[in-house]
Amino acid sequence: MGVLSATGRLHEGEKEIVVRDVGKGGVAESGGLQVGDRILSIGGKTPKPFSMSTDTGLEGPQEMLGNALEAACSSKSKLLQLQARRGEKNVTVKLKVPASPVFASTFPQKCPKSRKYFTGIVDHLVDVQLDSGSWRPGVGGDADVYMSAFCGLAVLSSGRKEYLPTVKAAIDFIRKKSIAQIKPDDPKVGPKSWQASSSAILLAEYQLATGDKTFFPDLKKCCDLLAGRVSENGRMGHYYAVPYEGTGLVIINVQAHLAWALAAKCGYQVDRKAWDRSMVEIRKSVGPKTGGIGYSSRVPDYPDIPARTGAMTVALSVADEEPKLAEGLANSLVRHQARMRHAHSMTSIGLIYGMAGIKVIDPKAHREVMRKWIPYLELCRTSADTAAYFGSKRNYAGDAYLGYHPIGNATVALMLASADNKLFIHGGTKRNWLGKP
Repeated sequence: MGVLSATGRLHEGEKEIVVRDVGKGGVAESGGLQVGDRILSIGGKTPKPFSMSTDTGLEGPQEMLGNALEAACSSKSKLLQLQARRGEKNVTVKLKVPASPVFASTFPQKCPKSRKYFTGIVDHLVDVQLDSGSWRPGVGGDADVYMSAFCGLAVLSSGRKEYLPTVKAAIDFIRKKSIAQIKPDDPKVGPKSWQASSSAILLAEYQLATGDKTFFPDLKKCCDLLAGRVSENGRMGHYYAVPYEGTGLVIINVQAHLAWALAAKCGYQVDRKAWDRSMVEIRKSVGPKTGGIGYSSRVPDYPDIPARTGAMTVALSVADEEPKLAEGLANSLVRHQARMRHAHSMTSIGLIYGMAGIKVIDPKAHREVMRKWIPYLELCRTSADTAAYFGSKRNYAGDAYLGYHPIGNATVALMLASADNKLFIHGGTKRNWLGKP
């Protein structure tokens, strides 16, 4: 619930937000909001009922609260008035919120509020990076590798040279923990393909930003590993083996294509046979109903399309290949923008890849979609201008695995950064745009 420092729960068909947690010393506690309160109206208005349908996006109490927070923070009084049911009684709660302007009419470009928000997140990610170069994951194992690639990418997207040591520390962590496992002649050995692809994306964007080729051998290892894991029928799995009765999961394919496309800009020779085999599976996975990329060729109309569709759109755009397919995928993302948080058991990669996919093909549509997501950004925004994690209406256990705090901040940072033309995943084309470290 944004700067209120509280969380709430919604149920299908209901208009009331049930308060689940109130942060100590925060706006909600100071104003008298209590756990168990059922928020009936926001700023004197009663919201539409909440729906679990992913196609309704933030409609209902979430959208109304996000808009009300933005309005209250920019008002003279700085007051947000809520009507709530507490036990058998109805109570009025007046909350004094911290000052913040509205998102500019030009948002996501030239917006002081979003720039301050973005800067706050990046500064925070730099501050909380662990000595190892990672950020604190939700679990052990290899969660920190995949998540740290996105955190490093978020910091890199700021374009602040003084933060390059943070990015390089993340890269060194990934190299030691993950890339070092790769045996160039044996694709059965090494990290998950999830990690290999995200690592390659960060390494390529780093080289494209700085011109520093120090990590190119590591980039090549990751990309070669991914190429070696494309099966004869183009399918891919978490590792070398293709799961689910050999049908695989296309989320791996599309991230591999994005890694290869970016690496090619760095001088990597893409294995065209692997690319072409994988493309066969990807084309078969485009859903007739959605126009987006489904789970696999076996279930092409699987509804959680934004991460797969967005990553592949960016890959084709960066590679300057198949413009009609890329345009069709981007159009699917725009049509189904309300589903952006619903992505392969994660919210993060849906928003990260989905917004990027729209941006590289249709900047005008990107502006329109980003403006629709202002309530989400406001509900994530803390009083310190960092981001709290805000999941989806479906399974987002993958983000719990990565760690809500770091991946939540990286997600919002990369959403905001998508408005710029710095990273190549956001439509950037200028090499060495940041300069050597």
